[in-house]
Amino acid sequence: MDSLDWSKKFEVLSISRLDLSSFGLTTGQINQLTDEDMQQIAEELYHRYDLNSFEEDALFVARLVLAEKE
Repeated sequence: MDSLDWSKKFEVLSISRLDLSSFGLTTGQINQLTDEDMQQIAEELYHRYDLNSFEEDALFVARLVLAEKE
């Protein structure tokens, strides 16, 4: 693998209005949210995610995937 392969990003988290609906918000509530509101929600979720926990979780899941390959 070359360095471009090593730096390739994979999506970890996204949020959509459909997600908010499945989480329990009403159509009326969701219809009030602008794209800017949705961006604000996404940014707040990003900032709330404990980066140390993310590193631990990423290593744990990567090791699980590797173990399945054995």
